[in-house]
Amino acid sequence: MQKTIDNIFELDNLKEIKLSENDEELKRIMQEYLTEIQFLSDMEDKQIEDALASNTELKEDTPEFQFYLENLIYIKQSYFIEVKEEETNKIDIETLQELRLEDLIDIAAYDGNTDIEINLQRISDVVNDKREEKERWKDYNVISTVSSLIEIEESNIEYISNLSDYIAFVSELDPAENFVSRGQKNCTYELLPSLHRKHGKDYEIHADKYENAFKQKIIYYDREIKGKSNEELRAEGQHFGLPTDYLDFTEAHLISLLFAIEEYEYTDQHSIVYFIDSLAYNIDTVSLREKLVDYSDPTVVESVRRYSSRSYFIKLGNSNERIHFQKGCFLKVSTQDKEEFKSKLTKYGKAVIINKNFKKDILKELFNLGITFENIYPDKDNVVKSIKFQYEEMQGGGNQ
Repeated sequence: MQKTIDNIFELDNLKEIKLSENDEELKRIMQEYLTEIQFLSDMEDKQIEDALASNTELKEDTPEFQFYLENLIYIKQSYFIEVKEEETNKIDIETLQELRLEDLIDIAAYDGNTDIEINLQRISDVVNDKREEKERWKDYNVISTVSSLIEIEESNIEYISNLSDYIAFVSELDPAENFVSRGQKNCTYELLPSLHRKHGKDYEIHADKYENAFKQKIIYYDREIKGKSNEELRAEGQHFGLPTDYLDFTEAHLISLLFAIEEYEYTDQHSIVYFIDSLAYNIDTVSLREKLVDYSDPTVVESVRRYSSRSYFIKLGNSNERIHFQKGCFLKVSTQDKEEFKSKLTKYGKAVIINKNFKKDILKELFNLGITFENIYPDKDNVVKSIKFQYEEMQGGGNQ
C-alpha cells in the first residue's frame, strides 16, 4: 500500500492548481490515480496530513503544505461523492434481500379481499430509503445523526469504542465536578421520565394515582417506609419501576457507562451516556448555586416550592441501597415544563455514544476495574449475574 500511495505525493501540479476550481484536472487525476485515491479514501484527514509531511519536503505550517493538503482532502471528498452517486443509481442487492413483506405493504390495514400490488418502483423506493437509513448510521455519520436526534451540538458529542476514550472524555469535562450523567442502552430513546413516556397528558393526575397506591401497599413489605418523605417514597417507587416524574442520574460516570452497556447482547443500536452540567442547569432554573438541591432537608424542599412549575436536579441522600451504591440523583421534571426542560438539557448537555459492536469489550474493561453489576444492583441476583459474566465471557467458561 505504501508504495502505491506514494505516487499521489509526487504530483507537482497539486502544489500549483486548486482542484476545487479546476474540474478537468480533478477528473484527470481521479481517472489516472484511481488506485491511489482508493487507498487515500481509507485514511483519516490527520493520517493524510502526517503522510504528506513524511513523504514530501514540504514544511508543515507553510502555505504550500496547506495548499497541497487541501487538494488531497478535496480529492478524497470528490471520490466519496462519485461513489455515492454510483450507488444511488443501482438497487442495493444486500438491502433488497433484507426486505420483508411488511416493508412493502401495510399488513395491519390489509383486509384479505383485494390483490396485493407491489411494483418495481415501490421496491426501489423502499430499498433506497433503507439504504439511506444505513448510511445515516455508518461510523462517519453517527455523531451527525445522533446530534440531529438529541439536539446537542456535534462538538459536544463523542463516539467511542473503548474505555480509555470514555475516560478521556470525562476528564475533559469543564468543570468535571459540576456534571451528572445518565446511561441508556439505545441512543435514539428520548430523554424523558417514565411518567411522561407512558402518558401524553394529565401527568399530575396519573402521578397521584400511582403514588397513592404505592404508599398504601408498600407498607406491607417495608415497615421502615413509614418515616420517609413523599420525595423519598417517590424515589423508592422509581427504582422499582413506578412511573414518576423523576429521571435517574448519577454522579459516578463509570456507573452511567455500566448502565448504558449492561445489556451488552443488545446490538440493534448504539448506547449513549448523557452528561449534564447540573450546577449551571439549577442556577438557570431555580436560581440556586447548587449542583443538586437537597431534598432530604425539609426546609430546602419548602424553599423551592415556588419553583414547582420548573425542572431541576435534586438529591435524596441514601434513602435506599440502590441510590447509595449508584451515587444516584434525579432530575425532577415538572409536569408543566416538558418542553423547557428539553431545551435546557440541550443547552447544558454533552453525550458519549458507545459503539454497539464494542459493548462487551468495554464491559470487560469495567469488570477489570472492579465495576460490576453488583455495584449498581446490590442483591444476590446481580452477584450471580456478575459471576456468570466473569466466568462465561471473560474466562471463556461458556465455550467449553
